[in-house]
Amino acid sequence: MTSGIRRVGLLSCVLFLLASLRAFADAGVFSGNGQSLHQITSKTIQLKSIEVVIVPGRGPFLFDGGVRGMDRAEYVCKFVLHNLSDKPEDIQVGFPIDSQFARGDVAKSAEEAAALSGQWVSEYAFIARDDSATYHVDFIHRKPEKGPGEFSSLFVWKMRFDPGQTRTLSVSYHIPISMGLSSTGKDENGSGSWSQDFAPEQFDLAMMERIGYITSTGSSWAGNVEKATFTVITQPFESYLSQRGVIEKTSESIAASKDLPDPFPAHHPWWFRTIDTPDGKPINGGFQWSYSDYKPKDTIVVSYYFTLFPQRPEETGSFLNHFMASLQPPQKPAAMLTRLREVMLATYGKQPTDPSTRAFVEHQLWYKPRADFAVSSLTPDQKSILATIDARLRKLSGN
Repeated sequence: MTSGIRRVGLLSCVLFLLASLRAFADAGVFSGNGQSLHQITSKTIQLKSIEVVIVPGRGPFLFDGGVRGMDRAEYVCKFVLHNLSDKPEDIQVGFPIDSQFARGDVAKSAEEAAALSGQWVSEYAFIARDDSATYHVDFIHRKPEKGPGEFSSLFVWKMRFDPGQTRTLSVSYHIPISMGLSSTGKDENGSGSWSQDFAPEQFDLAMMERIGYITSTGSSWAGNVEKATFTVITQPFESYLSQRGVIEKTSESIAASKDLPDPFPAHHPWWFRTIDTPDGKPINGGFQWSYSDYKPKDTIVVSYYFTLFPQRPEETGSFLNHFMASLQPPQKPAAMLTRLREVMLATYGKQPTDPSTRAFVEHQLWYKPRADFAVSSLTPDQKSILATIDARLRKLSGN
């Protein structure tokens, strides 16, 4: 699953890492080792229940656009496994990862493989344990065959079950959140008839951060999962995003970026969230997916898009300057600014009256028109942003 990154530019002071969706998967059953490792189906060990809690948050360092400062997600998982057989069973558990950080050349020797394994287990603080054991986990990176159940990078460990035994397996880890520049359009291959006359580069670009969890490997256990819950705690992270802005600027980063082009003229732009997975229910502080008699298949995907639109009144002027400077003949400044005003109102829930503008916003992931929209219900900041746009329009018309 990819993020559909279409445009690349410089963010102030740094070059952001462009990445596809990277997500861990449920624990699955695997056979073999190294290049021969592959997913299999167990006929005797049932995955009875799944509990996964995902908490996105700030990374350990300043979010300045570099790899060290990337946001990260904490994962806490609990799996109840039961041996249906009246015989002892030995299995190899695999926890796949598809991460740009763990990619690279396949180890050329056993010594190199062991060193890389320890590095990545430590890097992601990956721990697998149950009531009686903390397991020795190996990281395996390889060149897989193409096909379902094939992964290039996995954490693996071995477990033994006595006849009829039930084990509660706990797995915890953290990983950097996937990020990159992306379109906000619903169609990644084009954005409709508006593209010829509507300066799409001003409105169709966003910095995206994406959190994911792939469940399909959980289907490799015997039978269905009796109960599964996946929870994403979003509220603390979203409060942080609103305060952070595009990046956490320091005096050093501001000085280093003053001569660089910046596609994000508003440092605290308006952002929105999308959830691609059906059946998620709002809970206190986040969202939850609950299933019974479940065959794991759906990927949990939560995405955050930082647009170019200003969210704070004091940053509206720089945004408008950026917008006006980008216009090219035969685009008329007053007409384009009037359309911009309608787009801003559309982000607040108003349906545009101009056909070209309406065609544009209807193609956007964020567009959710409100039947009860009223200008009087806007926040003071939203009204102030519109007032700044109106003042610029009056200046253009000479009033």
